[in-house]
Amino acid sequence: MMRKITLICLMLFAIACTEQHEMTKNKVSGLSKQTSDLTPLEIVNKRMNFFNQHDYDNFIKLYHEDLKVYTYPDKLLGKGSDRLAPIFKSDFENKLVTVKIVNQMNNGPYVINHELVTNDGKETTYVSIYKVENGLITNVRFVRDF
Repeated sequence: MMRKITLICLMLFAIACTEQHEMTKNKVSGLSKQTSDLTPLEIVNKRMNFFNQHDYDNFIKLYHEDLKVYTYPDKLLGKGSDRLAPIFKSDFENKLVTVKIVNQMNNGPYVINHELVTNDGKETTYVSIYKVENGLITNVRFVRDF
């Protein structure tokens, strides 16, 4: 009897795991479909909106997991979208940071912004170059004094 109960529990666990995997897969593919239908300019502007709304969860979904972040032209600051959490999460939670697009242009997968970022009252000017592929930001290059 105990063996049957254990077997039933294992089967229920396997079914639950399969359903959870399918739900996760559908959620991820739904997000990809939502963003892949947008132009690179629309993706970057969506990023800016989430930035100003301090919506980290949706903000991070616009970045490819293998994102590369550079200081212009080619100094690698970090790899992976998980690298963004320590940069943005606390400022988003404290609602200390906003961005204003001063000028913007795009060419194919690239969007170039002249941005004014205000963080806790301090303004910094950036030129940010975003590359968008398949609906996700795959690399960013920041031009500013560090």
